[in-house]
Amino acid sequence: MRSQGHRFFTLAVGLATLALGGCKKQAPAPPSDTGAASPTASSAEFSVRGVDVGKQIGSDKRISNPTTSFAPRDTIYVSVATEGSAPSKTIGVKWSYQDGQTIKEAKETIAPTGPAATEFHLAKASGWPAGKYKVEVTVDGSPAGTKEFEVKK
Repeated sequence: MRSQGHRFFTLAVGLATLALGGCKKQAPAPPSDTGAASPTASSAEFSVRGVDVGKQIGSDKRISNPTTSFAPRDTIYVSVATEGSAPSKTIGVKWSYQDGQTIKEAKETIAPTGPAATEFHLAKASGWPAGKYKVEVTVDGSPAGTKEFEVKK
């Protein structure tokens, strides 16, 4: 009889333990190892941080003195500032005159691993006609920024 009471007691303690265990918050499952690298600060999502135009560009491919006003014979520089990492991104620019006429298009493929700048420029020995201009920036064909500027006589 004593053995049967001991079994009942053991069974009751076991059931109570299971019941109480069900009330506990379960710990999250550990991440599965699928071979993918975990994200780090250096693999932040790629993005365009700014588009600047100016008359001079530094060795870091950034505009020295941003401006939106140019003389007809100035070389017009565009600097596209980016951040983040990507195995390959194509930055494109399309320069247009006030009537929508395309003047020039250019593309540059980059493989950024952090903050970077990509430079484009436009020059015309005989000079640009006075008027309003625009440069449109794309990344892999998607719009990424626009900058308007003016050529004055």
